[in-house]
Amino acid sequence: MKYEEKNAGRCAVGRSFLYFILHTSYFILSSCASQQPPPGGPIDTTRPKIDSAWPHERETNVPIKPRIFFQFGQDIDESTFDQAFSITPYMNGTPKFHWSGHDRVRVELPDSLRDSTTYTVQLSRDLKSRRANQLAAPFLLTFSTGSLIDTGMLSGYLLTPINAPPMKPSNLFVFAYDMSSPRADTLNFTHTTPDLLTQPNDQGLWQFLAMKVGHRYRVYAIGDVYRNKVYDAGVDAYGVPAGDAVLDSAVKTGFYIRMSPPTDTIKPELQDVEVVDSFHLRVHFSEAIDSDDVHARNFTLASAPPPKEGGGWGVVAAYRESPEHHPSQITLVPASPLTPNRNYTLEAIRDSIHDLSHNPLSDSAYKVTFTTPAELRTPQPPKFTTMGFRDSVRDISQLPSFPIVFSDAVNKDSAERAFALIDTGHHAVKTIFHWHDDAKAYLTPTDSLLSNVFYTIEIHTSGIRSPVALIPPAPKDTVLRFHFKTANVRDFGKIQGTITVNDSFFAQNPKSALVVQVLDGPNIAAQKILPHGEKSFEFDQMPTATYRVRAYLSKDGSGVYDPGGVQPWRFGVPTGEYAKPFDTRPRWTIANIDFEVK
Repeated sequence: MKYEEKNAGRCAVGRSFLYFILHTSYFILSSCASQQPPPGGPIDTTRPKIDSAWPHERETNVPIKPRIFFQFGQDIDESTFDQAFSITPYMNGTPKFHWSGHDRVRVELPDSLRDSTTYTVQLSRDLKSRRANQLAAPFLLTFSTGSLIDTGMLSGYLLTPINAPPMKPSNLFVFAYDMSSPRADTLNFTHTTPDLLTQPNDQGLWQFLAMKVGHRYRVYAIGDVYRNKVYDAGVDAYGVPAGDAVLDSAVKTGFYIRMSPPTDTIKPELQDVEVVDSFHLRVHFSEAIDSDDVHARNFTLASAPPPKEGGGWGVVAAYRESPEHHPSQITLVPASPLTPNRNYTLEAIRDSIHDLSHNPLSDSAYKVTFTTPAELRTPQPPKFTTMGFRDSVRDISQLPSFPIVFSDAVNKDSAERAFALIDTGHHAVKTIFHWHDDAKAYLTPTDSLLSNVFYTIEIHTSGIRSPVALIPPAPKDTVLRFHFKTANVRDFGKIQGTITVNDSFFAQNPKSALVVQVLDGPNIAAQKILPHGEKSFEFDQMPTATYRVRAYLSKDGSGVYDPGGVQPWRFGVPTGEYAKPFDTRPRWTIANIDFEVK
């Protein structure tokens, strides 16, 4: 029954002319009146609901000039309907929306539909009621202008990013392009709208209906910020799978797409130099700099005029002060004291400095000229700042890595000699320092510590010296002691599992390896890089907690995750994760944590 016929039936319910007038007046008033929440009482959280729609789901022989109707169970915010509505395959022009009240709408398409073609109308999760409640899941309506309807179905999951926080599913869209079409060779995802689109539910599950069986589809996901149904580089988050989806059967499931944050394409710039004292310069960049590039060798310092003795000042140390608060700032220590009222030029080696997206330093902003003030303060000697744990802490791993932070760059040999790890028998335990920069290191024992045993770290502060001989050490010798106790191995559990992955991925990348990560909430609790071709993993000494496990293929075996790219197109690496969280228990092995990477 057509929409107009149903409406007419409603209007003809009364035989009495008076009843008809009263009924019609009430209908008009109730349709036009703005619904307001009642004073007091609970807030209305009812999500929008589609009571009926025409054409009907999977209807065939629909006219090429249809009238598309929606009847809702709640009053709808009309502006959100404009944003939520789409029809694929797309057509040129903009549809018009004719509302009857706030709960009925007729869609007038800008052009006729193609004959014998399957179409899908979608209302995305952008649709909201007038009380700002969002549609729970995208609404899909599939019909055909011919006697047959495409029956292929593809479903999969959007997985959370490897190196970024989870993304809100209602802001994500999944696009599909039919690669069997003539335009496949010239696709530009920044301009070409998809053949099909959908959205995930809150668990990340998405599906496409009415696909062509036997066809190959290019599928990817984006956070479509502008809602323009194309990819905007540097703006939209994206997710690229490891390969195309081939509908070799009517139903294909388990297609994984892992999301990644927007691609940063802006190069960092060297902006300013702040003179702290006669031996310290704070260098300010336009954005956060990769920690691996914080090295003295990546900077040169020259003066004008140059010193009479020839040569230059040089830079002997580089480090970060409070990197969590100032990620775009690096402090440099010159080899010789700065001269008051002198002009200097600091230059960063362009190909050696990168931002967090590995964009190199800008070609036009890599050097800064500055003048030192008339008076320069005398630098303070470096000192130990923090050990990264509180005294007498318990349940420390048997192979710990303690972060050590100094107030300034230090002579690394002197700093390492100032620290000692001592067991309960007052014997020194061999350690090794891993230097993050010239003011921060990680101290680890060379071998695993004993279980359920107390240890002490001693620090002789007078032994800590600057890399510059002209900066004297602290005059007072203080011995600091930090105590800790290792965890009892009987309190730990194990995690075991096997990953299913196509051997062709290993064959195509001879140096590749699977990276397996155990997650405790958003944090990586443990990670292993399996040898090339190895698929089984085991994590022991896992404290009691709730964990998730995920994995991906690192093509060069380094552990680096490659998300791929949209424009130009580049497939991502195979990835996957265990379907649900699980709890570890002391002295128990949680086995069969088996899942697929694809």
